[in-house]
Amino acid sequence: MSRTVTLELPDTIYLPAQRTAEATRRPLTEVIVDALKASLPPLEGLPPALVTELVSLEELDNDALWQVMLSQVPEDRQRRLNRLLRKNKTGKLTETDRTELAALQNDADRIMLRKARAAVLLRFRGRRLPTLVELRKIAQP
Repeated sequence: MSRTVTLELPDTIYLPAQRTAEATRRPLTEVIVDALKASLPPLEGLPPALVTELVSLEELDNDALWQVMLSQVPEDRQRRLNRLLRKNKTGKLTETDRTELAALQNDADRIMLRKARAAVLLRFRGRRLPTLVELRKIAQP
């Protein structure tokens, strides 16, 4: 499904999009739609529960989104994940280890996706995101 939207673009968006369209010999609307797709990654293909969780982030205020963006895998779980990954390299994982590793990786992936979505939402709301160096300073206890 597609919808028609009429909007007024500032020159800072329109001119680079127009130059890109000319340089790539593509329609301007296609360039703008591709730029929007890149800035608002789709959630299709993710498990429904995860989609619901990520969509719910849209209801959070900016302070809450910052907290999500700064969240981390708990230190003990990160250590255990690292141990299991090292053990996996040696080929010595038991079935129980494999199950635990998969669960820990799923949890870490979920946290990463939440952080990424929070960052996208903050940026989409016009907020400046910190550099990695700034983020590390903010995240340190």
